[in-house]
Order: sequence, then C-alpha cells, then structure tokens
Amino acid sequence: MLCGREALGSLVNVGKQRTRRVVRGSQRRVAAATRRGQEWAERQTPETAPGVAIEAWRHYRAVDGPLQSALLTLYVFVAVIPALIVMEEWIERRPGALASHIVRHFHFSADTATLIRSVLVHGRAHELQTAVIAIVGALAFGIGFGRVLQVVHVRAWGLTLPRHRLKEVRHVVVLMAVYALLLVLVLQLGELPALGAPGWVGFALVPVWVALLVAFFTWAPRYLTYGKLSYRDVLPCAVLTAGGLIVLMVASRYLMEWWVNWYALDYGGFGVVMSIFFWMAFSSTVIVWAASLAPALAERRELRGS
Repeated sequence: MLCGREALGSLVNVGKQRTRRVVRGSQRRVAAATRRGQEWAERQTPETAPGVAIEAWRHYRAVDGPLQSALLTLYVFVAVIPALIVMEEWIERRPGALASHIVRHFHFSADTATLIRSVLVHGRAHELQTAVIAIVGALAFGIGFGRVLQVVHVRAWGLTLPRHRLKEVRHVVVLMAVYALLLVLVLQLGELPALGAPGWVGFALVPVWVALLVAFFTWAPRYLTYGKLSYRDVLPCAVLTAGGLIVLMVASRYLMEWWVNWYALDYGGFGVVMSIFFWMAFSSTVIVWAASLAPALAERRELRGS
C-alpha cells in the first residue's frame, strides 16, 4: 500500500513538473513574440504604410479611443435620435412617420416592420411634452457631441486651446450643424417617396451626402480647435470619415434587417434599441479612428515633402 502511494505521488510530481515546463515554455514564446513585434514596430518609419498605421494606433490610444467612441454614441443616441423622431413627425404631422420611412428605406419584412413600429411609433397626446424632452436632451447631452470631437482632435494633435474662450458656444453651434444635416435627411426620406421617385435616386444622392459630410468634418475640427488646424490637416480625416459613414449607410440597406432581427431574437423590442445603438457605435468608431489617423498622415506628408 505504501509503495503504491509513493508511486502515485511520484507520478503527480512528474505531472506538475511537466505542466510547469509547458507553462514556462509558453510564457517564453509569448514574450519572445511580443518582443519581436515591438522591435518590428519600432523599426517602422512614419512615412511607410505600416508606420502610419502604428502612429494612428498610438494616437487612438492617446485620445482614449474606445471611451470617446462610446461617449459619442451615447450623446448621439440620447440627444439626436429623439430630436430626429420629433423633427420627422412635426414635418409630416403624423405619428410613426420615421418608422414608416425606415421600414420602406430598408425594405423590412412584415415581422421586422412590426418590431420597428412597436418601438418608434407613438401617439400625439403629449406632442408638446415630447418636443420639450427632445430640446432638453439636446441641451443636456447633445453638446457632448461637439465636446467629444474637440477632445479627440485636441489630444490627437497635441493642441492647447485658449482657456478664456467659452467652448460650450461652439459645441452648441456644432450640434446645430448636426441637426441641419438631420433635417436634410428627414426631407430626403419624406419628399422622395411623396414625389414617386424611383429607388435609384437615393443612390444618386450619395455624392451629395459625401460632399456634405466632407464639408462638415472639415469645418467642425477647425472650428472646435479655433483654427489651429489647417484645411490640409483635416481634409484627409474628413474624406476618410465621410467614406466610412457612407459605406455603413450603404451596407445598412442590406444588413440592417438581419442586424435588428438578431438582437430582437433574444431581447425582443429592446433588441431594436440595442441594434440601433451598436450600429451607431460603428459610425462613432469611424469618426474617432479617422481623427486619430489624421496626424499620422500629416507627419508622413511632411516627411515626404522634406
């Protein structure tokens, strides 16, 4: 009996030693791979494509990209979406106008359309209160949109803004510009079907939206940084942002129904809210990533020019 216990104990010790050797070997391999990756990254110069990508990642971490993307999504979701609903229904004077346009735009099936209407359609019994809530939400949270854009560009470029300026005024102006873009979108969603325009007209307007988005994301960073950035600095960021947002807009026509149903499968009506929120998170990530990439592109341009 004693010999059997000793043999078992010996086997256990052998097993533990082998496990330790495997773990130590894995740790050494991971450390070596990490070291090689860091050495490779340090060898990349800023004028090369890998160097630009590495610098963009460093800027993204410097601005705390995931946090800023989440804040941008939250501010848009809380302030802009209610305003969009109110704006749509005040223009068309009927409940559910926005939901109807969404269903028609994305060609939702009957089941998905029912889900969308169950979340976005409401009556007009408290029309004034709804408008007041949207205005209060815009004032309380909407100005955060401009604040996040300002923080991202200031940190990415390493700028110092004048302290005596009233920054909140500029945040409000940027929010009003966002609402102006939303108004154009609402008019497009409402007027094109009313005029009986064919579906290809929406795609034909894509260049117009590209121009509007490029103009906005060229103007907003310069305005929020008090002109410390030149047009040449922010134009690549604006083009990348506009391109990314347009890609998401086009992709949503084909993926949105699956996206909504996937969330609704487990969360029901709340899944519609979650699907909208996380799709907007993609857009926010594009905005923050493009802003992080702009300084790296500017550095490459200067190095190549010299």
